[in-house]
Amino acid sequence: MDDFGTRTVCGSEVNISSRANEFSFSLGGIIVKKSDVSSLAADVKSFCRKWNIEHLHGHKIRTKKGSFGFLDNVKIKEKFLTELELVILKSKIIVHGCVICRPGYRVRYQSKYADCSRWVMSKTAFDISVERAAKFARANNAKLTVVFEGSGKKEDKLFKKYFDDLKSTGTQFSPVTSARYSPLKATEMVETLDKIWSDSKRNPLLQIADLMVHPISQITLGNNNHAYDQLVEHKMLLDFHHADPLISIKYSCYDGKYALSSHIQKHTRDPEGSPEAVGIAPDPLA
Repeated sequence: MDDFGTRTVCGSEVNISSRANEFSFSLGGIIVKKSDVSSLAADVKSFCRKWNIEHLHGHKIRTKKGSFGFLDNVKIKEKFLTELELVILKSKIIVHGCVICRPGYRVRYQSKYADCSRWVMSKTAFDISVERAAKFARANNAKLTVVFEGSGKKEDKLFKKYFDDLKSTGTQFSPVTSARYSPLKATEMVETLDKIWSDSKRNPLLQIADLMVHPISQITLGNNNHAYDQLVEHKMLLDFHHADPLISIKYSCYDGKYALSSHIQKHTRDPEGSPEAVGIAPDPLA
């Protein structure tokens, strides 16, 4: 599990013309069967050895920074990306996440919290993403372990608290607005959620999670994205792996003037409108 964009609630300066990492915030990545972890890790390590890089890093690949400077050569870049795509497409990963429109989130919930308490975008995204992954795990008679990329002691502690909260109280969304989503109860979370821990970029699966959370977020501005198109073509999104249309990637608060383009709507089955956001006291990490 990795993130994309800024997890704080944005100001009025962020709009449809902003960059994707300002317009959207996401938590997600990949779901992998335990039996497939070793082979995927080996493939990623083998690829990195071949290209003499320490590990895969989406931002550095896209900007050709640091050890990825060799991607300035067009032909080498094409070969690199083609081979990397093959590693991903032959894997058995399922791409999943919760993607939130930051200005849409602000508009939808600002009036509901007149006391100016901070409603935690990171917790909303975490709860939705993990709860849906847990439902998928339960449908496959499996338990769910969550591994996320660490970013600091305070941030890591916060994610672990979110995980513990799911096991103790379930999701904390409004029972009225979230009823149609049939959220798992705390007892069901306890049955399904196993462990959570943070790891570094040295973890090969977190490297792939980093690469995958980008395309599912980037398309929220209606931009064409080859990686996303490949995930759709090869049916690698969670949307294609469960009969329930609500067990899918969640795009939240993309309504009104922030509505998603038809390019994405035809690939996601989740009706627009999210469960109630989680309102708590102000938190600098919210």
